[in-house]
Amino acid sequence: MHRNVTDRSSIRRIAPLALALLAAAGIGVAAAQQSAPSAASHPQHRQGLDANHDGTIDRSEAAAHPRMVAMFERLDRNHDGRLGADERPHRGKHHGHRGHRGGLARLDVDGDGRIGRDELAGKSRIAAKFAAMDGNHDGYVVRSEARAYRDQQRPQRQAERARRFEQRFAAADLNHDGKLGKLEVSENMPRLGKAFAWMDDNRDGFLSREELRPRQR
Repeated sequence: MHRNVTDRSSIRRIAPLALALLAAAGIGVAAAQQSAPSAASHPQHRQGLDANHDGTIDRSEAAAHPRMVAMFERLDRNHDGRLGADERPHRGKHHGHRGHRGGLARLDVDGDGRIGRDELAGKSRIAAKFAAMDGNHDGYVVRSEARAYRDQQRPQRQAERARRFEQRFAAADLNHDGKLGKLEVSENMPRLGKAFAWMDDNRDGFLSREELRPRQR
């Protein structure tokens, strides 16, 4: 009888402590779940997808991400084989708003519709191009000048992308037959392995340069 009374007394003393510990653990788990970034909050890691930094995602870039591959045809509304900023999924108002004010527009700190040198603090790469972008040499860059500069530089960018592509293709083409088999892709381009059949347009069991090459805009 004395033992039972002692046991009940011990339980009454321990129970509040156990409940407190469980509550604390529950709060910790909930906080961790809330603070941990969700994969869905960064859909497809778009910046990483755009490997050549041309502002679009083509088939070869999407191929490394199965989820993007599955959505590609549906998202490519104009059927040009590329996903522009307006075709990629945006989740939430924050992403949509950022999409309307992306790129150079974010540098227009005072919102006057033009970018001055004083607004390029810490932007050394763009600052180095400022003089070339400032077409009328008035000390400011407006959207039309930025577009003209981009169009002027496009052939150079395309040539550089073509050079890098040819280097990667030649390095992967182990038997030098001008096409890549599954083994060559798995050994040298493992990220494309899962999308091999999807990219093999003519179903011949190989990936040619044309099937791999990013389309030019």
